[in-house]
Amino acid sequence: MNTTTADPTASTFAMPENVGLTAPAPPLEGAALNPVPGWMDVLREQLSSVGLALRREGTVVGGFAVLFTAFIFWMQVQQGTGDLPLSPAEGIAAAMMAFLIPMGVWKGEDPARRGYHHAMPVGHGEHAVARAAAGLAWTLAGGAAFFGWMGLLSLTTGGRVEQVEAWQWAAPFAGATVLYLLGSALTLATSRPWRWLGFSAVGYFFLSAFRAIDAATPLSDAVDAVVTGQYGLSTVLTGLVESTKFTGMKADAGTWLTATFLWLAAAVSLFLWAAYRQPER
Repeated sequence: MNTTTADPTASTFAMPENVGLTAPAPPLEGAALNPVPGWMDVLREQLSSVGLALRREGTVVGGFAVLFTAFIFWMQVQQGTGDLPLSPAEGIAAAMMAFLIPMGVWKGEDPARRGYHHAMPVGHGEHAVARAAAGLAWTLAGGAAFFGWMGLLSLTTGGRVEQVEAWQWAAPFAGATVLYLLGSALTLATSRPWRWLGFSAVGYFFLSAFRAIDAATPLSDAVDAVVTGQYGLSTVLTGLVESTKFTGMKADAGTWLTATFLWLAAAVSLFLWAAYRQPER
């Protein structure tokens, strides 16, 4: 008869059939099954995700660039003309396109479809900031590629590079950053950014057409101050202000820095407000 007994207080039982078995180890306190990823990991993931989201738009832009390049070379061969100058002003149109890029970054994710943000390993505000930062990185990279492409066209066609202050080459990138942040705020705040953009454009042209009416003059002047005033958006994009000594525009680094600071502060504030508000409606 087997008289072996087990000590209930021991972690290893003395029963022959249980020799070598131990009680399960207690769980580790504070261990995270799914640790929160670091910011660099989140940014890398968002860079890849946003790059895929913008692939179709990038392909369309690349196609237009190829057609424009072919047209310039055709002009060179057929008529001996088509030389392209290179200056910061060429980047204004590209910088203004930055306002539309957030609509591609957040396509299919209007405010009513962002509930999944609460299941992300980071907060929905941080997720919005990371995704917008990735989109901004692609936007600025696209601006650099645009100037590189224009530089090659200018060199190939015999165009000249305009002699400007070195800081003026940064103006289109500063303008692109401001417009991108404003476009991101609009896209995050409303499910129909195209409608608001269309209403704004119609309203601007409406005010321009009725500028002579006295009742519309104060509002028209206010809009002009925001767009083309001394510290307006055009100053951020070009670094040029109206000269008081002669007719025309002149580069003014101090005014440009002040305007850029004011617009960046406003754009960042609006973007952060839109990013950290509740995504569901």
